[in-house]
Amino acid sequence: MARVLFSLAFLDDAETVYSHRLKKRLGSVLSMIESFPDSGTRIKSKFLASKYGDETRVCNIEPFHLVYSYDREADTVYIHGLIPQRSVH
Repeated sequence: MARVLFSLAFLDDAETVYSHRLKKRLGSVLSMIESFPDSGTRIKSKFLASKYGDETRVCNIEPFHLVYSYDREADTVYIHGLIPQRSVH
């Protein structure tokens, strides 16, 4: 399993989630990423690519995108944030 590191921005974003169902889904997706770091989709958004880099991946957690990147050499996943899907171009 990959090591998972959370950015302060993600931790702040996660605190805004109040729905029990959404928190449960977030936990499931984080567990999946820990076991299968390449499971997310490569970003297609130029906005996200400019902010986080071309190797960034996303997982959909309606109404958010969970944005992360994976360093294979370090076997480490970096969780960047939860971005509202409506704000991504």
